Amino acid sequence: SSHHVHAAGDRDGLAGDIGAVVRCQQRNDPGVIFRLAHALERHQGFLDAFVPVTFLGNHDTTRIASLLADIRHLPHALVVLFGVGGTPVVYAGDEQAFRGMKYEREHGDDEVRPPFPARPEELSSLGRTTFLLHQRLIAFRRERPWLTRAGTAVTTLTNTTLVCVSGSQDGADRIAFALSLEDEDVALPLPEGSWAVAEGDAAL
Repeated sequence: SSHHVHAAGDRDGLAGDIGAVVRCQQRNDPGVIFRLAHALERHQGFLDAFVPVTFLGNHDTTRIASLLADIRHLPHALVVLFGVGGTPVVYAGDEQAFRGMKYEREHGDDEVRPPFPARPEELSSLGRTTFLLHQRLIAFRRERPWLTRAGTAVTTLTNTTLVCVSGSQDGADRIAFALSLEDEDVALPLPEGSWAVAEGDAAL
């Protein structure tokens, strides 16, 4: 569907809403898809030498939910985070879609380090959808430990769409995720194989 990406898995199947954003995105960046493709290529170079820690934010950066020009791309960024090689880390509060800007001034990081409520049930319900998506993606990742050292290749790239395949080192397993910035539904090609949608409302 529009502004959603659905992952599919060959043999096993990944899916999820995924999108076109990495930490380097600036608001309304028309080249974000190509920036993401370049970042994934650079990331692959790291994986050839070691397993990097991957994240969308930390205590010294603007919250990812505040950084995005379109909040619909937050699930997109999460699926990229959990769908490529490395050791993904989530900064506390990002799983609830906390907002907060980082400023270069005294107390400039106060917004990104807010106090938490005493009990989880006191959290705002506004972050519930993002929290549940984190749970599903983390569970998906745990079931596929080979993703830690997976290689990711871009198979389709346009101004507004991207399709990637992440595969195990022995070639036995792979997942695919496709993303679009279009407001309308789009048809995107997957590499040859027997794919199945694991999550989302995509049609294959």
